This record gives sequence, structure tokens and C-alpha cells, in this order.
Amino acid sequence: MGTKDFNALDLFICRWRSRIVRRHLRPGTTVLDFGCGHQALFLRSVSHTIERGIGIDYDATPGQLETNVEILNFHFKDRFEFSDQSFDHITILAVLEHIPLDQVDGLFAEFNRILHPGGSVLLTTPTPMSKPLLEFLAFKLKVISAPEIADHKHYWTQGDITDLARRNGFTLDHYSTFQFGLNSFAVLKQN
Repeated sequence: MGTKDFNALDLFICRWRSRIVRRHLRPGTTVLDFGCGHQALFLRSVSHTIERGIGIDYDATPGQLETNVEILNFHFKDRFEFSDQSFDHITILAVLEHIPLDQVDGLFAEFNRILHPGGSVLLTTPTPMSKPLLEFLAFKLKVISAPEIADHKHYWTQGDITDLARRNGFTLDHYSTFQFGLNSFAVLKQN
């Protein structure tokens, strides 16, 4: 979800994204929110339905947000400090596009390791169709964060996500677009 503070448009988009993802979280499960942002808005929105949530972000201030929700300051290099099979779900919301392509497979291999058998990765990412609009809103109108948009490394297609899943021990279980095709939501199930 990015690490900046949200303006009104950002919050609207974030809430829309969260509603879609929440439908795919099983109640009473453990959730890792990778790239949760310093606000951990998604985990806060699901805290009443999950057993435990951990949010990690490189600029997060560590702390206990709720009795069952914790935030950790963590910058992924090559391995998580979590034991094997620690989580039922991993969310990566509006983050995948910021990860250098040469680091994505290592990250998803680690996701596979720390998921319980049959676990899932729930991800959202802008589609290639969104690039011109996002750049216009960021660089011309200046209504969304220009540094966030400039940091996009790749705009992921359904085929890209299918290949990513296959390479790292997942199956693309669900794929859909939202926000008029500008964003995508995918569920990657562990094989």
C-alpha cells in the first residue's frame, strides 16, 4: 500500500482494494501483510476477523496496533525470520510493482516457505493499462504521489502473474480486474 501518507484519492482507492481482498480472507486465520505501510490500514480493517496479523514494511515503526496485530520494521533481502508454515494468507497490496524484477522470485519462494500448506498469496497491482493515467495524475495533475509512481518497476499482466505463480510453487486460482481495469487482484494458491 505504499509508505506515504494517504490523500483523499489514495484512501478511496485503498478502501476499494481492501474490500476486494477481504472477501478472500478466511476468518480466524493468520495473515502477513507484506509492505503494510506505516499505517497498516489493511490489517487494521481485518483485525476483528483474523486470529493474528503481522505487518512488515521497511519504514514502519514497530508496535502492537491491536491485541492481535503487530507491525515490524523489516526490509526483505533474501529470507524472512519467520519459521516454515507460519501463515494462512500473505497479502501484498499495491507493492509488487515496486519490487525490482530480479528480486521477485526470491520473495515469492519465501512466501511459499512461510505459508501453511494450501495457503494463499492475495495481491493487487496496477495493470499496464493504468500506466499513462497514473503518470498523468502524478506528474501533470500532481494529485497522487509522483515518487510512488516513479518507483514502479513493472506493470504486471495476467500472464506475468501466472508465470510468477508457476515458477514459485503456486497456481493462479483467481484473477480479476477492478477500478475499470486499471488494477488487478490475484489469488495464488500454494501447490
